[in-house]
Amino acid sequence: MFANIHKRVNRNLPPKRLKRNRVINIENPEFFQMENGLKVLIVENHKLPIVRIGLEFDYQPFLEKNKSGIRKIFSQMLRAGTKNYSKEELDDVIDYMGISLYTSFSEIYVSTLKKYLTKSISIISDIVMNNDFDNSLELERIIKQRIIDINISEKDPNSILERVKNILYFGSDHPYGEYETEETIKNITSDDLKKMYNKYYIPNISYISFIGDVTRKEIEKLCNLYFSVWEKKTYVEEVIKKEYNIPSSSEINIVDLPTLTQSSICIGSPVNLRKNDIPYFSSMLANGILGGGAQSRLFLNLREKKAYTYGAYSILRPDKYIGCFSVYTQVRNEVTDEAIKDILKEISNMAKDKVSLEELNIKKNEISGQFILDLEDPNRIIDLFICELKNDLPKGFYKNYLNNIKSVTIDDVYKSCNNEKLFPNKRIVIVGKSTEILKKIRKLGMPIRYFDKFGNPLN
Repeated sequence: MFANIHKRVNRNLPPKRLKRNRVINIENPEFFQMENGLKVLIVENHKLPIVRIGLEFDYQPFLEKNKSGIRKIFSQMLRAGTKNYSKEELDDVIDYMGISLYTSFSEIYVSTLKKYLTKSISIISDIVMNNDFDNSLELERIIKQRIIDINISEKDPNSILERVKNILYFGSDHPYGEYETEETIKNITSDDLKKMYNKYYIPNISYISFIGDVTRKEIEKLCNLYFSVWEKKTYVEEVIKKEYNIPSSSEINIVDLPTLTQSSICIGSPVNLRKNDIPYFSSMLANGILGGGAQSRLFLNLREKKAYTYGAYSILRPDKYIGCFSVYTQVRNEVTDEAIKDILKEISNMAKDKVSLEELNIKKNEISGQFILDLEDPNRIIDLFICELKNDLPKGFYKNYLNNIKSVTIDDVYKSCNNEKLFPNKRIVIVGKSTEILKKIRKLGMPIRYFDKFGNPLN
């Protein structure tokens, strides 16, 4: 019998690949919109008596100006008490039910047992509709803690690098470029928090999601009970500037910290890339090949081959308003110039020579595999659906995600790497000890400018 099997199978030929349907069967959440504009999403999962509730606000980025840092203070003050609960009472209720509550300016999440679903929804509705921000002692404590955190970050070269990079990319007069200081934090008052609360905590720019042991019928009832009185208001987006600080030619920007024994480096620029742009998928694959993980060109060169660093990676961040491309690494002072040369060479090679089919397929499989793995989490399905709505993406964008990845060709990647709108002239930002790196850096032949820790020019 076994002999007959061997006769039927030619083991000298590679196994045939199974044809797979690359369209992911992502089941759309149940969806309805309340009269006040609140958008409600539901994913039923009755395996466990657990429900995750998420509330998100869809607002345009805005300047915090002389109160920069107010959103971080706001997120903590959301738990400082409402008109119906003091902070202590709210904490006691949360501890008794064993729920987890997360608050930020743009998101509120609760994970609860099914038996506490109604109470959990009432707490969220109380936070978003009845917050008074009158707990002056808690506000004082939060501000003091935030100032301590800021002072600690002032000694961290990576925090300094990120702040200066954002200022140089976007400008301090842009929401992505401004930064908090001890002075701006001290400017924040409870009245400021109330004004933000009244402007941005409105149902017509909000999404609420329910994932777990629920049905649409009971959610409709609970939403009508707890959110129908949430008042709809006119939301007017603030005008933000659309000009960004791209240098006329690549340049080096140095922040001198004499105590450092290694340089923190960021190379990149703002980029015009949105998820609904045609080059989105090819650009993300290109970035993955360049610096996305342990098999990327930057990692294999700077870490494995040259031993300059523990890691080098690149980030291409699409954004509805303005994205950015950045390469990050930390290297010893004596090899700062060589690391920069190698990074620039790897970026140049991406635009000069087409990537190999092997590289492209490895990155396609890696991104596709991670996407499929993420979908095992029902929370991720809600996130993708809301992302489609908030970013005006084509319907079924994520259902066709794998097909879009698969369809990217070597030529597509090559075109993306040569798109000046996506990859314009770059800033090379270095936080390091200038007396040890400057002599070699000058040999790179680029303009050099000095800045302080807050992005102010020194020359």
